[in-house]
Amino acid sequence: MNLKHFLFTAAALFLIPATGHAYFTQGDAGQEVFSFINTFDSPRNAALEKSAGAGLSTDPTITQLNPASIILPESKNHVVSAHWQTGDMADNQGSIFYTGHYDKYIFQVSYNWLSYGTIDGYDENGLPTDKQYEPFSQLFSATLSFPLKHFRFGTSLKFATDKLTDDSGDRTALGAAFDWGVSWQSNSKRIGFAFMARDFGCLLRDYVDDNEDEYYPMSQTFAIAGYFRPKALPRLTIFADSDFPRYQEAFLALGGEYALGSSFAVRLGFERTWLDLVRDAKELFASEDRPDETNNAHMLSAGLGYSSNLFALDYSFSYLAQGMGHEHRLGLRVNF
Repeated sequence: MNLKHFLFTAAALFLIPATGHAYFTQGDAGQEVFSFINTFDSPRNAALEKSAGAGLSTDPTITQLNPASIILPESKNHVVSAHWQTGDMADNQGSIFYTGHYDKYIFQVSYNWLSYGTIDGYDENGLPTDKQYEPFSQLFSATLSFPLKHFRFGTSLKFATDKLTDDSGDRTALGAAFDWGVSWQSNSKRIGFAFMARDFGCLLRDYVDDNEDEYYPMSQTFAIAGYFRPKALPRLTIFADSDFPRYQEAFLALGGEYALGSSFAVRLGFERTWLDLVRDAKELFASEDRPDETNNAHMLSAGLGYSSNLFALDYSFSYLAQGMGHEHRLGLRVNF
């Protein structure tokens, strides 16, 4: 694929969803389904608050942000990775990835699961019933990434299932979506940029067996991202990402990763909606009081990473805003 064909393809991918839906219109908040897809964050992605989509990475889970940013470790042909989390928002959640290559193409498959634990049932009046439910969500994905002359391009296909209850008339909902991304970095590798689209898809089968399906859309998110490595601190990488979901407020994510030697890394990330940032700025200049509300659950995360030629370990801790608790993530990957 030459540059002309690539630009045509990228333009088409941008225009098809943009012209097919009334994007960023008022009053659409909360209309998306399968929002659990966005919670399968690896420890590194979570620690950096999803800001690292522009940087090329040997961590296979970078495809959760940008399928174009995955690269294999030097002299390695296969990577198997898994991560798991627990916290106030999930009882048991994790992902398993396999990544390999054929010629210049990198391919990947993954399985992701989310168990919410046992939940007591309540009727329409808010009174407890004798029923208990165990909701369970799954995500399957397949990714292909390859380099072009000046860029890298990647795309992912996703298939998701979501079971809420076993009540009569209820069923497991099914949905499909795709992601794509474009990455560029300078020859010096000090700066890089990316443009991404995530979760462009909809329900294939809804939650109720009533002979009619409602094809509710997924989050349908555009994102732009970049990174910078200062000359004065070459071990530091600063990441920035701005996401523009169709059904939520746009938000800004910032992250920093500092390499300690050749094996260890320290990470810190911050996330806030643009609306809240504007509110904070106005309040800061207006008085000593600052608003504590937020439109997004994640606000601050931190993490540690260790990597060697054979394996890598990652850990992250995320603080959730508005007293929603916290999350821990642990990840392991093996290169061979």
